[in-house]
Amino acid sequence: MATLRIVVPEDLIMDGIVGIPRIGDRVDYTLQFYEARPWIHPEMSNEVTARVEQLNDGRCSADWVDPDGRIRAGSYSMLLHGNGWCAYFVSSRLYKGTAQCAGWFEADWPGVLPAEAQVAGTVTRCRLITRVSVPDVDGRHTQGWTDTLGPVPDGQTGFRLGLVPTTPVPADPRGWHSPMIPPKDGPWTREAGVLVDLDIGLPL
Repeated sequence: MATLRIVVPEDLIMDGIVGIPRIGDRVDYTLQFYEARPWIHPEMSNEVTARVEQLNDGRCSADWVDPDGRIRAGSYSMLLHGNGWCAYFVSSRLYKGTAQCAGWFEADWPGVLPAEAQVAGTVTRCRLITRVSVPDVDGRHTQGWTDTLGPVPDGQTGFRLGLVPTTPVPADPRGWHSPMIPPKDGPWTREAGVLVDLDIGLPL
């Protein structure tokens, strides 16, 4: 039996694309694969062996020069074909043939990724992802984050975003609410989605 761990982001759920997953649900997701990063919770990671299909000869974007004059690697677009699943994959490294990859799967918007990037199966476990990031000296949350996993509360219909009003609050003669942003002077705690274990019913 093959099981994939898949992050279902809160915005995909709140936009009505998919429902909040529950154990026993039969679901299908448009799937993207991301390479492992140091801040990713180890229980979200998957190590997979997949056949690589290069898209557009592999090239997605060219190398570029940042404002400090450093050359930054471009990216390559690929499809990873596994046993019972296919995922879109962008990397600074071009993979060929059969590759072993470590990282995480994320459900994405249908119609945005290639139609082949799909997986279907039965949800066997659900965990709420609570994400905390700390701002840099400029108040930006760009340095990674820490995730914790917990139960999905019964009856949950939405997600706490952890945003705060813009300060100072701009004057708005129409009486609309002030814009909401991540806090600039302290941790940003939000519910980032649900991690599901998906049984795709096929041997690895």
